[in-house]
Amino acid sequence: MINQSTFGKMPDGTIVKQFCLTNNHNVSIEILNLGGIIRRWLIPKNKIEHTDIVLGFDTVGDYLSDDSYAGALVGRYANRINKGKFSLAGIKHQTNINQNENCLHGGSQGFNSKVWQSTVLSSGDNPSIMLELTSPDGDQGFPSKLIAKVVYTLTEHNRLKIEYFATGEQNTVYNPTNHSYFNLLGHNSGSVKSHQVQILASHYTPTDNQAIPTGEITEVDNTPFDFRSLTTIGQALNSDHQQIEYGNGLDHNLCLDLFTSKAKTVTYAGKALVKGSGIELKIYTTMPGIQIFTANHFSNKAGKEGASYQANQGVCFETQFYPDTPNQLSFPSAILEAGKEFYSVTEYEVLYKEHSL
Repeated sequence: MINQSTFGKMPDGTIVKQFCLTNNHNVSIEILNLGGIIRRWLIPKNKIEHTDIVLGFDTVGDYLSDDSYAGALVGRYANRINKGKFSLAGIKHQTNINQNENCLHGGSQGFNSKVWQSTVLSSGDNPSIMLELTSPDGDQGFPSKLIAKVVYTLTEHNRLKIEYFATGEQNTVYNPTNHSYFNLLGHNSGSVKSHQVQILASHYTPTDNQAIPTGEITEVDNTPFDFRSLTTIGQALNSDHQQIEYGNGLDHNLCLDLFTSKAKTVTYAGKALVKGSGIELKIYTTMPGIQIFTANHFSNKAGKEGASYQANQGVCFETQFYPDTPNQLSFPSAILEAGKEFYSVTEYEVLYKEHSL
């Protein structure tokens, strides 16, 4: 089932729509056509109460002034590009600089700030919507006109399936992701340090103090980035490792062991859970990396329903190409060739106890 409503208006009067996708298990996900934002993700506790497992805001203005990309689709390039510079086929490109002299998540006017064209694909047992956006040649400094499409589907297996499509007229780079902050105890429940995380990644990409990769692909052995078995977020955050100091917490790309180039079907990448909560999140993707980020910069951030978000109150699992890939030839390539179609898919599956329903 899909319920459509008006969430608000952009400064120019454009209507921002909200789509509430609900499956037969009474799991609901609210998605805006502004930035493809996942605003609420409701897991039933009983016939009346729900746990909302993603952080978010109450108004269009809150989202437009937000610097944390809460719940949004980001692009054209998720994560960072060093100095916003890269070369493609010998042509140098300068993208928008919006964080520490680097390009972050596609620039200051990235996909998260745009109203996407929306279409309901199915309102049945597996409710699905498609969002479309045309990004002109030179948008935020990126080459080529790009037509991007994203399909959100809430399945009867309690998976949110996110499919990314794109085509360009010229060679370009493309690296989309979703930037939801998860808290399995509820968006207004405090720190995620008690969350246990598993990510099947035996390597990570170390960075300098500006979060730009050094170019190394380093083993996670004896580092706070070894999540191959269930590890609490707090244990990693309490490490005195220099990389944790650089990121002021977890803000690092993990290289997924099961990645296969040009895969069309997802493989298991990891999971998060909190003992005693009854809720578990599993992650499946075709992408080569996951950026794990623990909202390190939050400080009294006014959130939805009167929440005040603090540092480490949410954790992101951003499936992606590695950061700064256009400048790192040893990393999996994010080049989208002219006329070819980009496709990736990520699925977030929620498991929970239904005995009280």
